[in-house]
Amino acid sequence: MTSQSSLLSDRKCWMSVLATAPAAVISDNWHALPTQPDFNFISPPRFETIMLRARADGSGTVFNLGEMTVTRCSLALGNGIIGISCIGGRDKRHAAIAAVFDAMMLCQEGGPWHELAREAVLAAEEASRKHQVAKAAKVRATEVAFSMSIAGQPV
Repeated sequence: MTSQSSLLSDRKCWMSVLATAPAAVISDNWHALPTQPDFNFISPPRFETIMLRARADGSGTVFNLGEMTVTRCSLALGNGIIGISCIGGRDKRHAAIAAVFDAMMLCQEGGPWHELAREAVLAAEEASRKHQVAKAAKVRATEVAFSMSIAGQPV
C-alpha cells in the first residue's frame, strides 16, 4: 500500500484507508478506544449517489461509467476539529466512525486523540492489506491454464 510515514502524514492516504478498510475493523478499533471523543454531527451520515467517470484507454474522451452509492458524514469534535468521510456503499456507522478518526488524526500531533487515531489507521491498513492478499490468493486458486494443440502436438 503506502509507506507508514506518508500514510500518517497525508490526509488523503489515511482517509482512503479508513474508507476502504473492512467495516468490522473500523468498528473494532472504535470499541477498543479507552474513551471515545465527544462530537456533534455537522452533517449526519447520509446516502448519496455519485457519477463515476472514466477515460477510454486512460487518455481518451471522458465518459460516464455509471452511478455509485456512497455514505458521507461530517462532524466536529468537542475541541472544534472537523472530520469528514465518504464511504462506498450504505454503511452509516462506518462513515461516522471514519469521520471521527479523521478528526482525531487532525488533532495536535503527539496528543492522546492523535495517537489513538494513528493506531486505528495503522490497524485498518494492515487489515486491508491482509484482506487483499487473501483475495488475491483466492483468485489465483481459480486460475486456469489454457494450452493449444494442433493434431496432438502442443504449440
